[in-house]
Amino acid sequence: MFLLVICSTIMGVSRRMGDFILNVIRLLLAWACKVHPNARQFSILDQLPSTVETILARFDLNGKTTTFAVCPMCHCTYPPTFLPGSTVPQYPITCENYPYPDSDACGSPLLEDSISDDGVSSPKPLKPYIVADFHDYLANLLSQKDLESVMDRRCDDLVASIRRNEQPPTFVSDVFDAEFMRTFEGPEVGKLFVDRPGQEGRYLFAINVDFFASEGMTLRGAKASSGIIAAACLNLPADIRYKREYMYLAAVIPGPNEPHLTELNHYVRPVVDQFLVSWERRVHFTQTANHPTGRDTCSAIATAVCDLPAARKFNQSAGHSSHFLCTRCDCYHKSTIGRTDCEKWSIQDCTIVRQRAAQWKAAATQKSQEGLFSEYGIRWTELWRLPYWNPTRMLVVDPMHCLLEGLAQFHFRKVLKLTTTDAEVKPAPVVAFEYAFPSPTSTTTVNLVDATEDEVKQISQIQAQLVSPLDEPLQANITLLTTRLERKKKKPLIYITESLGLSIPLDKRPTKMQYSQTLISWVGFLHF
Repeated sequence: MFLLVICSTIMGVSRRMGDFILNVIRLLLAWACKVHPNARQFSILDQLPSTVETILARFDLNGKTTTFAVCPMCHCTYPPTFLPGSTVPQYPITCENYPYPDSDACGSPLLEDSISDDGVSSPKPLKPYIVADFHDYLANLLSQKDLESVMDRRCDDLVASIRRNEQPPTFVSDVFDAEFMRTFEGPEVGKLFVDRPGQEGRYLFAINVDFFASEGMTLRGAKASSGIIAAACLNLPADIRYKREYMYLAAVIPGPNEPHLTELNHYVRPVVDQFLVSWERRVHFTQTANHPTGRDTCSAIATAVCDLPAARKFNQSAGHSSHFLCTRCDCYHKSTIGRTDCEKWSIQDCTIVRQRAAQWKAAATQKSQEGLFSEYGIRWTELWRLPYWNPTRMLVVDPMHCLLEGLAQFHFRKVLKLTTTDAEVKPAPVVAFEYAFPSPTSTTTVNLVDATEDEVKQISQIQAQLVSPLDEPLQANITLLTTRLERKKKKPLIYITESLGLSIPLDKRPTKMQYSQTLISWVGFLHF
């Protein structure tokens, strides 16, 4: 069991692979016990768990979670309730959500029958949604003495810098160097969030929502899509804050289909609930590594870091390919894409944006909501429940998508053309001089109406050979060009010669060699 705990928590082995390792060990032990079987050996085999999840539960390493029931149709989430004296979660039988203000209740079934090991019927959610407890995660960070000290010191150092009237650095290497952190107010009006009262802990987080093709891609797109909601503590040093063991994996949004439009709000709501409690009421920990008698804490979401599609869905804004180009400034309409007069851009008023989102939420009909969204490009998001939420400052595009997969990819693929396709393209031939050859037409002296397709194609080939460079040794190149011309058919040679107005020695029937020599003389004249 200890071996599987190490594989799972330290080495990062998946649950499925951990179950495989565990059952291989069980099988080896079973074979070993068959040599001299006894009752004690059989008792040990019976006690061995069959899944890694069971082992983690015995070591109390799973963390505190809440299982919600999700409606398979409208994605509405329902928290469990408990009867007095019972530990069995209770859920509604059918979905009671109204997808639109003027629609009927969804009414889809939420539960399925399940028989426990002791034969008791216990209905379970058809589609479970497991949300990790945020404050249980924070307690894990605060139980480590060095981490708790660093997290508090980040706030104290910034407050000391502000009081010394130090200007923000020109080059921002960490989020705590940014101007936003110097102006972000806390729950107390007129007081900065990082200016923590007494021994209270103040912690800022960057939240992320993204979706993945969990079962791979096909020619028609993703077969199934699942999402995650995760957060990183910005108080931690930059070199560890994004490591798996220090991040808050709030929830995995179950597939196979992504939530549509406002359906993502149902998955975000349980996470926002926890941050809202921390902001409005504080959370008291009875003991931490540096405070044996306990301390209060206040946590807040400082930034939402997503790619463009996920950011627009998270904030319930119009898509990035719509006329509402930006969630920060007032640039509008696709015709303004590429504007560089940034001195004329103005930041949106967050108060007005919040009012428009609230107006959308209060609309009495689906048609009214659609009209408001078409006019303003904003819907209601659960993030608006946070009093400090300001998408014009807090909704950002992460550097990976913006710089690496965006600007850098465009520069290397489109500008420098460093792709396999471009590498296979043959370079344009070098020419010694430019000459506007007349195109083959039926009005020329030579009648090309009855010319074959191959003869017409040879005209352009001969023209390209005539303007190609004549490198040293000169005589060898002239001989090579003569040989190439004499290999062509006679009709193309006649056409080019007469279209250039070149005279042929008077002869009843000039040969291909004579036409070739005439063209060689014309080339030599233009070259030299």
